[in-house]
Amino acid sequence: MKIALVHLRHAYSGGVELYLNQMARYLAERGEDVTIICRSHDKEPPHPNVKFVRLKGISFGKTHRLWKFAKAVENHVKHSNYDLVYGLAHAWSHDVLRIGAGTSYHMSRSLDKPMRLKDRVNHLIESKAMASGAYQHVICNSNKSALEIQEAHGVPKDKITVIHNFVDTARFDAERVATQSEQIKQLHSLNDNKPIFLFLGTGYERKGLKQALTALSKLDFDAQLLIVGRETHESEYVQFAKQLKVYEQCLFLGSESRPELYFSLADCYLLPTLYEPFGFTVIEALSCGTPAITTENCGAKEVLNPNVSTVIGADVNPDELARAMAYWANKKKTTDVSKRCRSLALTMDMENVLEKNYQQLLQVYQMKRNTQRR
Repeated sequence: MKIALVHLRHAYSGGVELYLNQMARYLAERGEDVTIICRSHDKEPPHPNVKFVRLKGISFGKTHRLWKFAKAVENHVKHSNYDLVYGLAHAWSHDVLRIGAGTSYHMSRSLDKPMRLKDRVNHLIESKAMASGAYQHVICNSNKSALEIQEAHGVPKDKITVIHNFVDTARFDAERVATQSEQIKQLHSLNDNKPIFLFLGTGYERKGLKQALTALSKLDFDAQLLIVGRETHESEYVQFAKQLKVYEQCLFLGSESRPELYFSLADCYLLPTLYEPFGFTVIEALSCGTPAITTENCGAKEVLNPNVSTVIGADVNPDELARAMAYWANKKKTTDVSKRCRSLALTMDMENVLEKNYQQLLQVYQMKRNTQRR
């Protein structure tokens, strides 16, 4: 089967990009002819047999680039002979569409901000992508996302399959990286007698760093907060931490290509997000044996339970977050929570979940062939 996967950007960071690479790799290993259609890509494909088709036309700014890419994909697919086109975002020409990053409408609403021009263009692309007749089937990474596309774009329920995200349990394994994690502790002079909380991600506003810092300021015990990720306005959060008088308890560490080291050394992972269609990082933390705190706004709540996590309210109240932090502060050292976290993560192992996705694609391919025969 000749399969094309469509996404604006091929890279080795980001949740959708993680799925893109692993799905392409898995399909190639099953003997499928795999092409990634993108505007930009990393030097190395996720598998030696995966090909790139790069559609990079002239554009003026990020917003225009989105529209130009979608149009270029439409033209390319029209003049190609793919058996199945699997869209991951940024286009409307596909047989199967995966919703991994939510919708522009719900993203803007979660931040209580008007839609920017870029958001409006994304919404228009999404509307075309999910218009009746534009697809055979839609795969969502959470029930949350499934409800959102029904609300925002009228996608029929019987056209949707929910397959939760996977976790690479071989990579995210605390035992495997124990030595390196200990070296990180020593490098940053982390105190084992004080709970270590971790905030990790890109986009600090949406993922709730201010709420995490405020909750840290409310704790009645000494704790440390590691902040890992990329943020254009990091200085704003540094200043906010100083205003709260918790800056000395924080380490702003920037981007990091080895998140498994930080998940493993932390006592608790924080994702007090305002909007998260799923949240790979939650199950990555669990896979490393670390309990997590997230919110009702996070799709990953659908796979969690109180034995390994706390899910606080959608308003992300810092007092509620602080109470959850106090609850989990020492559980990793004093209970068997790490074992429970790891056991849950193993039920979402990457190869098993990718096989579910593959089987769904095969079903859609067969459905497409049956339609063409009529």
